[in-house]
Amino acid sequence: MCGRIGSSIPRAELLETYHWNIAPTDPVLAVGPDRAEVVRWGIEGARGGLFNLRAETALNKPYYQRLLLTQRVLVPASHFYEWRKVGDRRLPMAVSRADGGFLHLAGVLARWDGEPATTILTTTPNADIAELHDRMPVVLNDDDAATWVLEDLSLEQITHFLRPCPDAWLRLAPASPRVNDVRNQGPELLDPEALPANYQMELMPRA
Repeated sequence: MCGRIGSSIPRAELLETYHWNIAPTDPVLAVGPDRAEVVRWGIEGARGGLFNLRAETALNKPYYQRLLLTQRVLVPASHFYEWRKVGDRRLPMAVSRADGGFLHLAGVLARWDGEPATTILTTTPNADIAELHDRMPVVLNDDDAATWVLEDLSLEQITHFLRPCPDAWLRLAPASPRVNDVRNQGPELLDPEALPANYQMELMPRA
């Protein structure tokens, strides 16, 4: 599953549209073979907006097969968020590359309301993510990311990309509960000590 990503790319021309706390329906950067464009996160699906697409579904349905063959893109991110259960709370974890590089999230380009939009492909989790969720985004290494967008690939070849990244390739770190409100932005979202204004009140037992 990939229901929230973030980016701290320090380039002024991207910061207007590319933020620390990006949710489905927000604009994201989609990088294709010959251009990069800011598009909606979430394509048209049978039940509304489809912001994640299971790799197994994409490989087995003709419409998504065509997207895999002709409309592959990367959604770059510095991290994505998952949540761990602590008591009755769900606390966010920031998941990034252990080597500090950017995450290359595999996606496909389609449409939403007649305009370009993207969805992120998901697969089974590796050992880093398995305790948090039963799905994870398809995260490609640098070489595979280049192949994903630049090479002509058969469905059989594409299948080899749609697997979890190696164990220990990701770094997990506690993030601020402020992530839970998508209106919150900024580097403090990666500081687990940065609490929402009402957080202490929420810790008090209800009468």
